[in-house]
Amino acid sequence: METKKALIPAALIIAAVIAAFVFFTVRDDYGSQIYSGELYFFNDTATAIEAETREIKYKDNQELAESVIHALMKGPESARHLRIIERKADLISVTGVDTRNALVNFSSEFITGDNTKDVLAVYAVVKSLCMTHIIDSVKVVIEGKDIETSDGSIIGYLTDQDINLPTDAYNSETRELTLYFPDKELKSLIREARSIKVTDQQPLAQYIINELIKGSENAEAASALSKDTVLLSVETADNVCFVNFKSNFLDKNSGSAEKEKMIIFSIVDSLTELDTIDRVQFFMDGKKENMFGNINIGSMFGRDESIIR
Repeated sequence: METKKALIPAALIIAAVIAAFVFFTVRDDYGSQIYSGELYFFNDTATAIEAETREIKYKDNQELAESVIHALMKGPESARHLRIIERKADLISVTGVDTRNALVNFSSEFITGDNTKDVLAVYAVVKSLCMTHIIDSVKVVIEGKDIETSDGSIIGYLTDQDINLPTDAYNSETRELTLYFPDKELKSLIREARSIKVTDQQPLAQYIINELIKGSENAEAASALSKDTVLLSVETADNVCFVNFKSNFLDKNSGSAEKEKMIIFSIVDSLTELDTIDRVQFFMDGKKENMFGNINIGSMFGRDESIIR
């Protein structure tokens, strides 16, 4: 009988502990919200990024932003996706959430040495945070220092619109572009609207230049660029678009001073139709060149509306 009596207080103590635990857990959850949205990871070949839907509990915008990053660092849940952020990488800080322009600071382990994968990892962070709709733009840095692309340009603040991805079902998307082509007298630029299908992963700026290379559909316009022109890469940072052509661009597109001017501003005026681009910097094989005919192509170019018809 004494043993049974001794067990009763112990049971009461356990019940009280459980009740207290439940009480404080409920208090801790009070005011929490659930975010259901997309996080981005490598596809099964690590050549592109794809989304998977997650639910994240949070109390305020700062916690949501940090939780999204931690979920990315934890890795994908889908078997068809691969980890996007290195296991050894640490999140140092996330600032600027209150201004909707987030600065995400990782430790040095974020960088793998494979520039393509590193850029895709940055894109995954940007897309995942912008999908929350509490953030408009994101910049990723490493221990407070800028990340450079293979051509030496810096990855600045990026928006969701800067990164064009296929859907999970790989459905194409139609986008409306405004392009500029020289008239046949090489005196002005003719505006041309074009609808294109966007299905693969590349910046809209890259689509624009590829469409310029294809040529105009207007009988009154001339081709802007030689069809032999080879575009190597396009990167946008801090509203500057860095366009990297193969070095034979200079020979393939040279001619009269009027032609060279029209070619440059056909590219510049077309690119600056995008809200994220104000100026354009040209590279040839990743290096600045001084002259393209009579034009100093090493300088940075802004939009010129005076030559638009």
